[in-house]
Amino acid sequence: MNREILKYSYQLKKEKQRKAGHTIFFVLILFVLVTLIISFLIFPVRQVSDSMLPDIPKNGFVMCSPIVTKCERGDVVLINSRYHKKLSAPKHIFNLAFRFFTAQQFSLTENDRFPGTKSQLRRIVAVPGDTFYMRDYVVYVKPTNGEKHFLTEFEVSQKPYNVTFYAPPASWDGSIGVKGSFDEITLGEDEYFVLSDYRKDADDSRLWGVVKRSQINAKALVCYFPFNKFRFF
Repeated sequence: MNREILKYSYQLKKEKQRKAGHTIFFVLILFVLVTLIISFLIFPVRQVSDSMLPDIPKNGFVMCSPIVTKCERGDVVLINSRYHKKLSAPKHIFNLAFRFFTAQQFSLTENDRFPGTKSQLRRIVAVPGDTFYMRDYVVYVKPTNGEKHFLTEFEVSQKPYNVTFYAPPASWDGSIGVKGSFDEITLGEDEYFVLSDYRKDADDSRLWGVVKRSQINAKALVCYFPFNKFRFF
């Protein structure tokens, strides 16, 4: 009798160990697959500010893809943090796991108290070779395709979009805050000019200067939450 009990206990223990091993293996495979997907195919980004109103609201979610073949005027892109901290291999792996188990909402390299450490969604308004200027928060672009006249950013964009304009008082000092107007700029090779859609008070190329292609981490594909703001980019 005791031998049968011991045999049953041993078999039960082995069965539990086998199930635990299968569970751990499944979790590891799932982690690897999800990590590969969010690293090379597609991942969600939460918009934490009003800077992309009205098309992307605060706390809205956007699906982005790092597979960026070409950056065009009108594209919404994810710009790498300006104070990007390079992690060691062990910390990088731990950071991937940390982001995986927090649904990509937290990272070891990003801190809400220091905005410069966070990646940001911005819209491309000018690409390499473009000459452009801004008047009253609207960008006027002369593309490199032989166009002789300046056209508004909306006329030269490959994609329609909306921006939030701001009409400052007549006595407003234009040197305060982000500029609503500036003189002509010509972009060099591998240079892009990005702006927030909420032009009144958001940090973008007006403060940072131009961004390089290497600083563009991903392209926004669709805003999927809130549902009433659903739109493809």
